[in-house]
Amino acid sequence: MKRENDFGPAIKDFFFRAGDFKGVSSRPQYWWLFLAQFLLGLAAGVLFGIAIPFSLMDSHSLGSNIMFTLTTLAFSIFGYLGYPQLSLTIRRYRDAKVSPWWYLGIIIISFIGPLLAVSGMSWWLALLFPLIGGIANLVILLLPSREQKVVPFPAQPNTRGTIDVGFGTAVKDFFIRGGDFTGESSRSQYWWSILFGMIIIIPTFLFMIFSIISIIIGGAAISGFNSQNIDHLVNSLGTGAIIIVFILFAIIYAWSMLALPALTVGWRRFKDAGVSPWWLIAFNVVSAFLSTLDRNAGNVPLSLIALLLIIVQIVILALPTKFRDDEA
Repeated sequence: MKRENDFGPAIKDFFFRAGDFKGVSSRPQYWWLFLAQFLLGLAAGVLFGIAIPFSLMDSHSLGSNIMFTLTTLAFSIFGYLGYPQLSLTIRRYRDAKVSPWWYLGIIIISFIGPLLAVSGMSWWLALLFPLIGGIANLVILLLPSREQKVVPFPAQPNTRGTIDVGFGTAVKDFFIRGGDFTGESSRSQYWWSILFGMIIIIPTFLFMIFSIISIIIGGAAISGFNSQNIDHLVNSLGTGAIIIVFILFAIIYAWSMLALPALTVGWRRFKDAGVSPWWLIAFNVVSAFLSTLDRNAGNVPLSLIALLLIIVQIVILALPTKFRDDEA
């Protein structure tokens, strides 16, 4: 497999091979992406720093709301990077000839410290175990490439959508082509994928709401509960509540695994319907700014425009596959 070791090709490879968990990625590929994400975080941080003075001057002003929206959009990009980042890390492990299961082991070790700390042991364990895990992960990511048999990535650029696919096939395609902006996806591929996402999101969302309410009620019911005292909070709620918090973070991380595949399948569906996929981005950006303008005013016309944009998107996503030259 050709390894793209320059900055631009590494970015392109990062997204297109988001669903590749069996291949390899070299050190340059990994660390170019680290640099790109660092620069993105720096830019988002600058926006956040600019937004703070606006918020302090007048949190309800238009300028403050616009800066808040821009900052939110900048940081939300990281939500789309979870899935390709996971696959890139696994490929880097494979490239260094280290079993990807070690990555799971490192994550588990990192969580052991906080769990021991809330169980009554020393709080320094909450820092020690994650530090050990982080160092082990860094060492592996810095290892050189090692010769080995490489499994080819099955997805190809500019793949046409497949009409009338089943649920399982659509879900498999949803993840394998999770970073593919080049091809197309049929109606069945798109809507089966959306159904899968809803099956995951709705139950876990309800679990999150129930868990958060339970923790709040349980904490408030404890005699002498003081929200300003972290030690008292942790000791009062116990290890079980901390485990629930970990589960909630795991759920949010699982949702991030769906973000980029959902974006790309929508992008490909627009192309398959004969509509420029940039309209998908435009609709969502405009909706975000309409929400900003409507946040404090409660403007009915703006709300109706936002609703209209959603309806237009649904109509486009429901359009049949556009006539193709190879089907003439």
